[in-house]
Amino acid sequence: MLVASIFHWLAGLALFLFTVHYLYYIVTALRSSPSTSTTRSRSRSRSSRGPAGVGPGPVPMQSEDAKYIKKRWKGGTIEPHPTEKALIVNYKLEAAVFGEPGDPMLEDKKDCQRIIRLKSLNAKTDPAVLAREVVDKCDLIHKSQLSDIEQIIYYLKNRKNVETPSTASSTASGGTSAGGQRAVSRTSGKVSPQEAEKASIRNIDEYIELLYEDLPEKIKGSRLILQLARDPDNLGELEKNEAVLSALSRVLREDWRRSLDLSTNIIYIFFCFSTYTNFHSVIVNYKIGSLCMDVIDYELRRYDQMKTDLDARKGGGDKSAGKEKEKEVNKSAEYLDTIIDQEKPKEMEPPRRRIPELKQRPKSGNWASYHGNMSSSLVKAHTMNNSYHEQLNKETTASNDSLNNQAQESEKPDPKKQKDDYDKINKQFKIFAKKQEQLLRVAFYLLLNIAENVKLEEKMRKKNIVKMLLKALERQNFDLLVLVVTFLKKLSIVRDNKDEMYELNIVEKLPRLLQSQKDLVQVTLKLLFNLSFDARLRAKMIRVGFLPKLVTFLSDDKHHEIVTKILYHMSLDDKIKSMFTYTDCVPVVTDMLLLNLNQKSDPDLIALGINLALNKRNAAMMIENNRLHNLMSRAFKFQDTLMMKLIRNISLHDSLRMHFVDFVGDLSKILTECDDEEFTVECLGILGNLALPDLDYSQIIHNFNLIPLIRNMLVPGKYKDDMVLETVVFLGTCASDESCAMLLCKADVILSLIELLKAKQEDDEMVLQIVFVFQQVLRNESTRVYMIKETESPAYLIDLMHDKNTEIRKVCDFCLDIIAITDNEWASRIKLEKFRNHNSQWLSMVETQEETDDIQDYGPMDDDDGDLPAYLTSDYLDQCMLYQSSGGESVNGGGTRDGDGDGGESQNRSTSAMSNYSRPMSRYSRDLEDFEVIT
Repeated sequence: MLVASIFHWLAGLALFLFTVHYLYYIVTALRSSPSTSTTRSRSRSRSSRGPAGVGPGPVPMQSEDAKYIKKRWKGGTIEPHPTEKALIVNYKLEAAVFGEPGDPMLEDKKDCQRIIRLKSLNAKTDPAVLAREVVDKCDLIHKSQLSDIEQIIYYLKNRKNVETPSTASSTASGGTSAGGQRAVSRTSGKVSPQEAEKASIRNIDEYIELLYEDLPEKIKGSRLILQLARDPDNLGELEKNEAVLSALSRVLREDWRRSLDLSTNIIYIFFCFSTYTNFHSVIVNYKIGSLCMDVIDYELRRYDQMKTDLDARKGGGDKSAGKEKEKEVNKSAEYLDTIIDQEKPKEMEPPRRRIPELKQRPKSGNWASYHGNMSSSLVKAHTMNNSYHEQLNKETTASNDSLNNQAQESEKPDPKKQKDDYDKINKQFKIFAKKQEQLLRVAFYLLLNIAENVKLEEKMRKKNIVKMLLKALERQNFDLLVLVVTFLKKLSIVRDNKDEMYELNIVEKLPRLLQSQKDLVQVTLKLLFNLSFDARLRAKMIRVGFLPKLVTFLSDDKHHEIVTKILYHMSLDDKIKSMFTYTDCVPVVTDMLLLNLNQKSDPDLIALGINLALNKRNAAMMIENNRLHNLMSRAFKFQDTLMMKLIRNISLHDSLRMHFVDFVGDLSKILTECDDEEFTVECLGILGNLALPDLDYSQIIHNFNLIPLIRNMLVPGKYKDDMVLETVVFLGTCASDESCAMLLCKADVILSLIELLKAKQEDDEMVLQIVFVFQQVLRNESTRVYMIKETESPAYLIDLMHDKNTEIRKVCDFCLDIIAITDNEWASRIKLEKFRNHNSQWLSMVETQEETDDIQDYGPMDDDDGDLPAYLTSDYLDQCMLYQSSGGESVNGGGTRDGDGDGGESQNRSTSAMSNYSRPMSRYSRDLEDFEVIT
C-alpha cells in the first residue's frame, strides 16, 4: 500500500509539473507571436516589392536588435520594354541594417528593375519633352542620361504593332489578327495554346521535327524558332546548329509560295542574324539574300496582278472582252480565296454539319407500309409518263422561248451583287496586302543589312533591286516606306544605281512622301539630297514642283539643314536661280543670315545666299527694306568673309551699284586696317565692281593713302595671287577716271604693273587685267603720251598681240589702235606686225620656199637682215593694197579699211578704239557669265 501511494503521489507530481510547463509554453508563445508575425509580414512585403528586400545574412538577428535600415541605389542601364511602351530601368540596391550607428548588423546588394510605363506616349508626343518629364519624376535616372531616354522614347514612339515573341513573325501566325492573338478565345475563355506556348532552346530538336511535317506544323515550328532567334543570346547557339539552318533554308526554298506566314517567319529568323555583321556568313552560305529577292519579285508581281484584276472588276471593260475579263477576275478571286483560306486558323473555320441520310423512318414506324406506298407511287408515275410524252412536243416551243428570255435576263449583271462581290474581294485583298507588306519589310531589311558588303550590293543591283524598291514606293505602309527610302538613299551614292533611278523616274514617285510624317519626310529629303548632285535629276525636281515645297521646309528646325543643302545644289543652275524669285526663299534666307547670333554664318545657308545673289532680281530682293545696311554692318562687325562675298555678288549688277556709294569710305578704310587677307580680297572686289562715273577715285586714293599699299601689293611674290589680281582689277576701275589715271602714272604704278606683267606672263587672267589697265590709261589724252614715251608698254602689247588667248588679243588690238593714232613711228611698226600676224602662214610658206631655192642655187646662207625680211618694207605696206574687198576698198594689215590715205585709216582706227570701253571677261566673271536669266 505504501509503495502504491508513493507511486500515485509521484505520478500526480509529474502530471502537475507537466501541466505547469505546458501552460508556461503557451503563455510564452502567445506573448512572442505578434512581433514575429509582424516581422515576417514586413520581410515578405519588402521582398515582394524588390527595392526594399534584403537577403538573409550569415548571422542570425533578432528583430528587436535592429534600430534602423539604411538603403541607397546606383543607377544603371535603361532599356526599352520589348512589348509595351515602357522603359526598363536597371539599378543596384544596397541595404544595411544597423543596431547602433556605425555598426551594421547586416548588409546586402541586389540588382533590381523598375518599369516606367509611358501612358501618354503617342504619335504626336515630343520625345524631348517627355524625356525631361521622366528624368524629373524618376529619382533612379540621372540627368546625364537625358539623351539616352529621349532616344529610347523616340524608338518606342515609332515602333508600331509591337508583338509578343509568339506572334513576332506576323499578325496572323496562327491565322488570327494581332488583336485576336492577344484576345481571349471566345469559345473556351482561355488563352490560346499558340500564345501560351513559349519556346526553349532545349527543345530545338522538336522544333526541327515540326519543319518536316505538314504546313500548319511548319508554321508553328518556324514561329517557335523565331522566338529563340529574337533573343541575341541564342544566335550563337543557332549558328552552330547546322540542322536548324539547313531545315529552315530548305523549307523556305520549297514552300515559300504556299504561305505568307511561313516565309515571313523564316526570313525574320535570318533577319535576326543579319543585324550582326559577324553572322552575315550564315546569310551568304545558305543563299538567303538571293532567295529573298526572288520572294520580293514574285510578291510584287502577284500584288500587281491582283490589283489589276480588282480594278477590272470595279471598272468593268468593253462588252466584247467582258466574258474573258470576267473569267480572269473570277479565277483571281478564287485564287485570293485560297490564299486567305490557307492562312485561316482552325478556330475560324465553321463547324461541319452532319449531312442528313436519304432514308427517313416513317412516322408510323411501319417499314412495310412505307415500301408499299413507294410501289404505288411508282405505278402512278408510270401512268403519268405517257401523258407527259404526249404534251412534251407541244410545250417544246414555249419552253425554248422562256429559256431564251431567262438566259437574256441572267446575262444582265446585277449591280448589287457585283458591289457585294467587289467589297468582299477588296476586303480580302487588303488583308492579303497587309500581310504581304510585313513579308516585304522583313526581306528588304535583311537585304539592307547585308548590303554593307559592297560585293553583295553589286549583286543586288544586277538583280534589279532598285526596280523592286521603286515598285514598293507605291505602297501605303509607313514603316515599309521608311525602310524602302532608306535603302534607296544608301544605293543612290553609286553612280550606276543613281542612273537607273533616273531612268525609272524616281523623282515623280517622291512628292507624296513629303506630305507624310516627319520621319518619312526626313529620310526622303536625304534621298533627294543624294540625287541632287546630278543636274538631270535636279531639273526633274524643278519640273515636278519640288522647289516651293522645299522652301516651306526651311523654317522647320528638323529639316532646315538638309533642305538648305538641296536648295544650294539647285541654285548652282543659272536657269533655276530666277525661279527662286517666285518663292519666299530669298527674303527668308536673308533674314536668317541677319538674325544669326553666332559670329560666323551658317556655311550652307550663306553659300545658298551667295549663289542666289548672282541673279539680279534675287539681289534686288536681298537689299530691300534697308537690308544692305544690315548686311554691311554684320560683315564689318564680325569680319565675315562669306557675308562680304555675298555683298560682292550683289555689287556685280549695274542697277544696284548706286546703293554702295555710302559704303565706299568704309571699304577703303578697311583695306589699310584689316589683317584678314580673305576679307580684304572681298572688299577690293566690291570696290573693283563700283565703276561709277560720279565717283572720284583720285580723292579716295589720296584720302586713305592707298598708293603705298597698292605698290606693295604689286610686288611679285609678296601677296597671294587672288589679292594681287583684285588689286589690278581695282586699278582698272580707278583708271577710268582721268585724274586718277594721272595720279597712278605719277606714282609709277604703271611701271609696277609692267614688272608684274613680266613675272606673271603665264597667268592669262593676270595679263588680261593688266592690259585692261593699260587700255584705260591710254584712253585719256593726258596719260597717253606717258604710256607711249615713258614706258615699254607698246612693245609688250605688240608681243601680246600673238597670244593664244582671244580676250587678250582683243584688248591688245584696241590698245595698239590708240597708240597708232597717237604716234606715227609706232603706227608703221604696228601695221607691219599686224600684217605679219595676219599673214603668218603665207609668210612662213614663202620663207620656207625661198630658203629651199637659195640652198639649191647658192648653198646655205646666213640671214643677218634682222627682224624683218628683205622683201617686206614699211614703204611697201604704206603704198600697196594688200587685199581687195568686195566693195572695191582695200584692207590694211591691221584689219581696218584703207580709204583715202592715212586720214581715213586714222579715222577708222579711232572709231574702233573708242567702240570698246568695257572691262574684258575676267576669271571671276567668266564663271558667272550666265548668272542673269531674263524671265
